Amino acid sequence: MFCDYNVTGKSESKTASIGGAQIGYELSEFQIGSSSSGWGLRPAIELEGYYLGSSMNTNLSNPNPEAFAAVNSVGPNPNTHSPLAANSHTFNDTINLNMGVLLANTVFNFKTPWSNKILPYVGVGIGGAITSLSGANSTQTSNPQMPTGYEAGINHFNSNNNATGSAFATQLKAGVRAELFDKFSIFAEYRYLNITDSGYTFGSTEYGLEHAKTTSWNVNLGSMNYHTGVFGIQYNL
Repeated sequence: MFCDYNVTGKSESKTASIGGAQIGYELSEFQIGSSSSGWGLRPAIELEGYYLGSSMNTNLSNPNPEAFAAVNSVGPNPNTHSPLAANSHTFNDTINLNMGVLLANTVFNFKTPWSNKILPYVGVGIGGAITSLSGANSTQTSNPQMPTGYEAGINHFNSNNNATGSAFATQLKAGVRAELFDKFSIFAEYRYLNITDSGYTFGSTEYGLEHAKTTSWNVNLGSMNYHTGVFGIQYNL
């Protein structure tokens, strides 16, 4: 008897590492208001790429009842099947996520009456992301059909726990740039990054007689949202 498992859950990632580089071109300043207002707008275009890494921890459960959840391969009745109620079959997945993001940005720098050297700015970007999932571990944490109620030491992705995928990316950012010297500036900014849904395929469960062999596991990550703070140095050619 073969059974399909369709489990869902919400991933959590508290921290992330980020680093990258960008190249851009700033257009001539546009005056805002009268010549004495002191306000100006400096549009710019950018191409940037950066690395973002994090780890995810997800508790998953099957929201639907399982009429024939699995074959009981232990005990005197190896072919009996027991129905499982909704959300009684659970897993915990941990995954390392490494992402390369490439974006084209439009940025608006604002000159204010208070300073010619400190420029607030806002920007928006679109692009794509290549995502690598590594070291994935999927363990069954609850199955009332099992003698122990769970499976100890079984990673259901054990034959191949790495996968790659791609997705569409959008970004919003806002920050402040301070011009220190003739060509050098520093900046600090907040970024919101959205990565759309993406799909991955991990290897089958293969433990010989210890666990029934499965087919490959298809994993879908829903939209991912990152809120990050970034500090950097800018050099003007």
